[in-house]
Amino acid sequence: MSGLSHVSVPGTIDGIHEALDALEAWCDACGLASSRRRRVMTALDEVMANVVRHALGGRAGSIDVTFARDRQALVVEVADDAAPFDPLSLPAPNTTAPLDARRPGGLGLMLVRALADDVRYERRADRNHLTLTWRETDVRDDPD
Repeated sequence: MSGLSHVSVPGTIDGIHEALDALEAWCDACGLASSRRRRVMTALDEVMANVVRHALGGRAGSIDVTFARDRQALVVEVADDAAPFDPLSLPAPNTTAPLDARRPGGLGLMLVRALADDVRYERRADRNHLTLTWRETDVRDDPD
């Protein structure tokens, strides 16, 4: 894939900001339209916030983020060194139930799934890897 960039950040709120700044600079370099950029940045923000708040839960850790784009797709991969956890194995939240009957959690992943064309999880080399993909038809730089 061309248009490849990688950043490694601490698993903290500051690390999230650093990764989002790197993504914004990468989007500028790729000429990604702002409507596409918002979807990608929102998804990355949500995924990283979940890693920092839930997976790492305050312990030291690192998050590696890779951005890649070619004619077929735009791909963002987030890798962390937290305990093994496949967020895609969780049931979808029941958004039709009354608020007091709902179980907390799951809305962020639901948002990420709605923003990306494909979301995949893999445990590789003692790290969690969540890969978000937007097909080429969704990453074209059409007018906003």
